[in-house]
Amino acid sequence: MRDIIQKVLREYTENLVERSTRVKLHPRTQSDLEYMVDLLYTAWKKKDDKEPKKGEIYVEDTTGDYAMVPVYYLSGLESQAAVYSIDNEKERNLYNVFIVVNPEESMVPSRKSIYNVLYHEVQHLMDLNTTSKISQKKIGDYTPTDSEKYYGHPFEFRAYANEVLEGIVREYKELVGRYSEEELLSSLDTLLDFFAKSGQGDKILKKVMYSISSEEVNDKDLPHVLHLLGLLKIHNPKQWKDFLAMLFSTVNEIKEYIKQQYEDKT
Repeated sequence: MRDIIQKVLREYTENLVERSTRVKLHPRTQSDLEYMVDLLYTAWKKKDDKEPKKGEIYVEDTTGDYAMVPVYYLSGLESQAAVYSIDNEKERNLYNVFIVVNPEESMVPSRKSIYNVLYHEVQHLMDLNTTSKISQKKIGDYTPTDSEKYYGHPFEFRAYANEVLEGIVREYKELVGRYSEEELLSSLDTLLDFFAKSGQGDKILKKVMYSISSEEVNDKDLPHVLHLLGLLKIHNPKQWKDFLAMLFSTVNEIKEYIKQQYEDKT
């Protein structure tokens, strides 16, 4: 399985160009999400779900429509997180949904894992195809219990691709000051080489890949995010080039941030 995942992740893409960008959050959404992570982490540590509603997150879709979406913690939830309709008899939109989270179901329960699952669910809510524009045709054969029909579905490809890219951005930003500007920029070049040109990632990239999911760096197991991306690639190869294009623009975004940070320090 390891060889298969490495092979599909390193498939050569001859003309990697900037065609697409990752989905960015509204500043209010970002602020609410960060605050909610602390609330949920504290609630999970105390197993405090007597009053399950822990707050709300501002969510704005691509049309500019917005709502404050309730967020709950339930220790009995059998998944990391999920979105439900408040009233199944009414139209599914931002005013008629809520998020439930259970950090205990994460591979490594942590603030990062809570951030990742919240970010993932918010991505779904920002996608009109899963809210106000949802239809049976768009849902198709979407089946959460079937890997091919789950990871291969456009709903999940979009959310997971953006989740991983967000993790990469956050991790590299945290490394500013711990490494030189040249080391970080060089590492980002190896990131592109690794995913698009069968290259080798450096030690910084290796640390980043494990850290996204709060894993310990080791030489026995692939990082969770690489397993995840492998599943996306295997089950939805048509959209893989879209991910590579998003990765290309994301790396440029990170590089600009790094250059600005070190320029400000001189």
